[in-house]
Amino acid sequence: MDFGNDYWNALDHHKRSEYEISPKDIGLSAGIGDPWEKVKAHITAGATHVELGFMGVGKGSASQPTGVTPGSIGKAKREDIRRMAKATGVTLSTHASANIIGFAGAREGKFDDQAAANAMAEVKRAIEFAADTAQGGSVVVHLGEYPREVGMAPRTGLPKGERFVGYETEEKKSVVPLVDTESGKFIGIPKDIKIPKVAVDPKTGKPLKNEETGTYKYEEWGYEDYVKEAKGDPEKAAEMFYKDYLKKQLEQAHAEERRWYANAEDAYRQWEFLQRRLKSIEDQYRVDPESAKRNAALYVKELGQEPPPGSPQGDEYDKNPLGYFKKLCKKFEREYRYYQDASIAHGKEVRNIERQMQNVKPIREATVERTAKNLADLGMYAYEVEKKKKLKKPLFIAPENVFPEQFGSHPQEQKQIILAARKAMVEKLKKKKGLSQKEAEKIAKEHIKATFDIGHAYTWKKYFTGADKDFKKWVVEQAKDLQKSGVLGEIHIADNFGYADEHLTPGQGDAPIEETIKEIRKAGFKGPMVLEGGAQTEAEGGLYSAMVGGWAHLAKSPMYRIDGVQQSWTDITGSYFGRTAPSTFYLSGHTAPPKDWGKEMTFWSETPIE
Repeated sequence: MDFGNDYWNALDHHKRSEYEISPKDIGLSAGIGDPWEKVKAHITAGATHVELGFMGVGKGSASQPTGVTPGSIGKAKREDIRRMAKATGVTLSTHASANIIGFAGAREGKFDDQAAANAMAEVKRAIEFAADTAQGGSVVVHLGEYPREVGMAPRTGLPKGERFVGYETEEKKSVVPLVDTESGKFIGIPKDIKIPKVAVDPKTGKPLKNEETGTYKYEEWGYEDYVKEAKGDPEKAAEMFYKDYLKKQLEQAHAEERRWYANAEDAYRQWEFLQRRLKSIEDQYRVDPESAKRNAALYVKELGQEPPPGSPQGDEYDKNPLGYFKKLCKKFEREYRYYQDASIAHGKEVRNIERQMQNVKPIREATVERTAKNLADLGMYAYEVEKKKKLKKPLFIAPENVFPEQFGSHPQEQKQIILAARKAMVEKLKKKKGLSQKEAEKIAKEHIKATFDIGHAYTWKKYFTGADKDFKKWVVEQAKDLQKSGVLGEIHIADNFGYADEHLTPGQGDAPIEETIKEIRKAGFKGPMVLEGGAQTEAEGGLYSAMVGGWAHLAKSPMYRIDGVQQSWTDITGSYFGRTAPSTFYLSGHTAPPKDWGKEMTFWSETPIE
């Protein structure tokens, strides 16, 4: 069958819309395992586009499907893949290891530069693989930059009053995420903490006084109060909230620093005075020991430091008042040193808190900066590999939205990251390549694009407070927004019921797949659309049944019609014209099943591929 012309029977009265979906428009993910074997099988099954993906990281293991990495596919096999695609006219794209999620380097409660570098290294070898096999195109990577409450996600495009809620007490008891940009450590502030603030007259802005105590009047502020103060911006509210929390600690540390400093100053003056007296007594002792002892006893008495009579210290004092006075001087020195150390410790605490206040940022802001920088570096790498290997089409990074519980999965977060990464890449191109602003912007746009996964986006449904029809509309509108914003580069297609990324065959769940695709095509989208299977059993035909099901549901080709409605001449079966028998009538198993002729793969006609 020639999918290029979307043939219908000559007797059919069908006029194709320019936005209607054809089997040739829908590619197929190769799934896990050896990409060479997968691409042969998928091409045999009729796929016109295949996305080659990986699960392994680090050292590859070709014997384990989940252990295959780009590095475990050698030059000869890469060349075989390239030649097979070229010979059949099939286009290819690449998916970096699905086990690499996020490029900010979030790990164990902090941003870790080594973790980010490891993720980038995995993508770089996927870029090189894509250059050798696909000769360009997309390299899909997963965005999942740090765990966050879904309630912190943007409400853009939602009906008024509706939102995403992870659990019943989320808005009141969840943790506000921030980060110390110096140490990279995450800071979690519970929303139910209250912070005392001086009450202010709303008209004059002056602090209010408590007439009973003669001090300032205080009121308790919670997170919700800061959200109002920040005009609804949760990230700004979080920063204000934490800085006020730090201010309280800063004030306490300052007070302690001053108190211990004053004690240290008093102790130092007393110790210094005693040192002078000790020196004079020691000088006197050399000429008049008895007078020196009497004076030492007198000084001890003046200080009120006489030991109890009859005690061991009292006996020591009676026998040797000068020696006792020397020990007393040492005691005052230790006291002075203790106060001094305490003051210094609180002073350091003050400086540490001040530094925290300078370095603390909303985690979203810091994440976008880190992720954008690293994606820009990957975009630069893709551009350089493309030029080095003289590829005819751009080789681009395609960050994909993943799961709602991670930052970057919301389409607006995804867009923010893509645009920030492009901006960072523009600056790198201008600085390193000497390009103009216009040239750099064009290259950055070609080398960093978004992958929108409809199935992933639909899993937000379980957190949505509104009606299902409103949520489906939201998914469609978010995809359209990515296209209209100029960031959309690829679409992933898989169905589910809004709870988990089940990878059902399109039409077997209730995600708005067809509506989304038609609307983005109307908005001008022309990039790859890749169907991702996974829920299909081997008995059902595995990934091949997902592809055929996708064609049936989305392309509605008469060759694969499953809706039972007689809409075309080709659909007529069992009439006096006789039973029609499309080629799928003869297919079984994996659509193009193997026959036991030396275990070669064959077409349905039982003619060997060779």
